[in-house]
Amino acid sequence: MKSVGILCSFCLGAMMVACVSGETYEGETRIGWDDFEKVELTGRELFFDEEIMNPYHLAVRDSFLLTLNQNTEKICHIFNLNTKKKVGERIMMGQGPNDMIHPFFIETKEALMFYAPMTSSIFRFSLDEFVKEIPLRPLSKKKLAESYFFGELSLLGDNWIGVSGRPDAPCYVFDSEGNKVQALGKYPVEPENYSELEKVDAYNGILATDGKSRVAVCRMFTDLIDFYDESGHLLKRLHGPERFYTRFVEFNDGRIMGSRPDGKYYRDAFYSPYGTDTHLFVLFNGKFVNKPGYNLLAKDILVFDWEGNPVRRYSLDKGIMRITVDSHNRKIYGISDSPEYHIVEFDY
Repeated sequence: MKSVGILCSFCLGAMMVACVSGETYEGETRIGWDDFEKVELTGRELFFDEEIMNPYHLAVRDSFLLTLNQNTEKICHIFNLNTKKKVGERIMMGQGPNDMIHPFFIETKEALMFYAPMTSSIFRFSLDEFVKEIPLRPLSKKKLAESYFFGELSLLGDNWIGVSGRPDAPCYVFDSEGNKVQALGKYPVEPENYSELEKVDAYNGILATDGKSRVAVCRMFTDLIDFYDESGHLLKRLHGPERFYTRFVEFNDGRIMGSRPDGKYYRDAFYSPYGTDTHLFVLFNGKFVNKPGYNLLAKDILVFDWEGNPVRRYSLDKGIMRITVDSHNRKIYGISDSPEYHIVEFDY
C-alpha cells in the first residue's frame, strides 16, 4: 500500500508539473526560485508616540514616514523616524479644492506628490511646507484629461504612466499637462482565449518605473512581469517563480457585465512594486485566495534589475502587504495588519 501511495503521489506531481509547463505566454522567459540569491531579513516593528491607524499606502521622505489611511478624517499622517513622534495629519477627505478621496503617493525625489483617482488630479507639494504648515498650499495641481483613469501613477521621465484598465493597451502615458499621449505595451497572448473583459481583469496589475525610461508591469493574479522601455518596446516578459495564472470567466446577469476568477485557480501573485534607480522591488504572495487562512501578508520580496534579470529574493520573517524602499539608507518599510496595523522596518 505504501508503494502504491508513493506511485500515486509521483503521478499527481508529474501531472501538476505537466499542467504548469503547458501554460505558456508568447515570448516569455521562465524563471524559478533558484534564479534568485536568497537573503533572509528580520523585521522590527516601529513604535511611535501615537498609534498607526489604518494605512493602505506609505512613503519615506528624508527622515519622515508618511502613511495614507482609510476611515480617518485627515488622510495623510506624518511620523518622524528619528524621534518616533507623530508630526501631524494632513489632507481632508472630501471634495474641497485641496481635499482628496483615497489618494496614492507618486514616487519622486524632488517633491511630495499625490494622485487622487476620484478626481483624476495630481497634487505637488513642498515637503518642508507640507510637514510644517496648515492650511496646505499645493505648488501645482494638474488634472488628467482621461477622467476615468483610476489606477496609481508613476513618473516616466517628464510624463506620468499608469495601468489603464482598458483592453487596448495595459498602460497609458500622460504628459506634464495631463493629456494622454501614448497607449503603451501589449497584453500577453494568453493560454486562454479571453474576451476583452476577461483579459483586462486577468492581467490587472500595478506598475513601477525607474523614474526615467523603464517600466515594469506586475500582474496581481498571475506571476508575470513585463519590462518595457519608454517607447513601449517589450524588453522581457518574465513568468515565475511558480508559473501560474488565474482563470477569469465573463458573466452577464442582465444588469451587470463583468468577469470573475475561477475559484479553483484564484491566486495572488505580485503587488506593491517599488522602483529605485537601479532595481525593481515587488512583493510576491502566491496564496490561493479561497483556501482557509488566506491573508494578504506576503513574506517574499523579489528584486530585479531594469533589464528584467532576477537578482535577489528577500525572505521576510514577518508578513507585510505594502512596501516602500529607502535605497539611500538601505531600508524597506512595510505595512502589516497582524494582529493590528503597524509598520515593520527591514535593513537590506
